[in-house]
Amino acid sequence: MTYSELNGLTIEELRNLNSKVVEVIKLKRSEQALDVKDELRIGMNVSVNHPKLAGKQLRVEKINRTKAVLSVLNTSYGRPSRVNVPLSMIQING
Repeated sequence: MTYSELNGLTIEELRNLNSKVVEVIKLKRSEQALDVKDELRIGMNVSVNHPKLAGKQLRVEKINRTKAVLSVLNTSYGRPSRVNVPLSMIQING
């Protein structure tokens, strides 16, 4: 859909379109999280799509319903720290 087509819609039609787009995005994120959850195992090394954890190696400690508890390996102070991460942000290292 082009900008001129969007500009021709009424506010109500745009709200309706927006709600449908949001619904599809939520569904796709949910499906992606379920796919990751099926492949995820405790002790597996993963990475996370987030600037705070960019380039860090993480290990799965616990898998919850919507999030996983990951420990950050190779920290500067020796002891691994733990973070809760949504399943949709986890990327399994091949």
